[in-house]
Amino acid sequence: MANKFTLKGYGVEVDYTIGANPSFPAFIYKDATISKSFLPSAIHTDSTDLGSLVTVALEVTVDAGGTTFSVFLPTFDVPRGQAVQFKTIGIYKEVRGPVVRPAQQTVTWRTIDMDGTAETVIVPLAQPAAT
Repeated sequence: MANKFTLKGYGVEVDYTIGANPSFPAFIYKDATISKSFLPSAIHTDSTDLGSLVTVALEVTVDAGGTTFSVFLPTFDVPRGQAVQFKTIGIYKEVRGPVVRPAQQTVTWRTIDMDGTAETVIVPLAQPAAT
């Protein structure tokens, strides 16, 4: 199964590696204003009929909502050393307003088209030794 995904679309770049050491960043998100790395424990994955929906929190506030980014990743059987190209969507969910009054919150969604590459790679269990 493919375990490394590289995605690009509308000024956004994402690198996601499944099965990495829990202390290594597994999901890296970059756009014009944000560059964030996420450990596996900060990544939420839901299995759907479309593939896996992978979600990270880009912005979290204690009292005013936040922003999440999700992407659908298909399930591919890719031999090591090969890559499969695919298209998918990224989904932003923004929640604004007081957390203590959910009825006053506004929720907006927007999507972006993304081009992706899926590969099967060997993931390191430890950091390489410094030379």
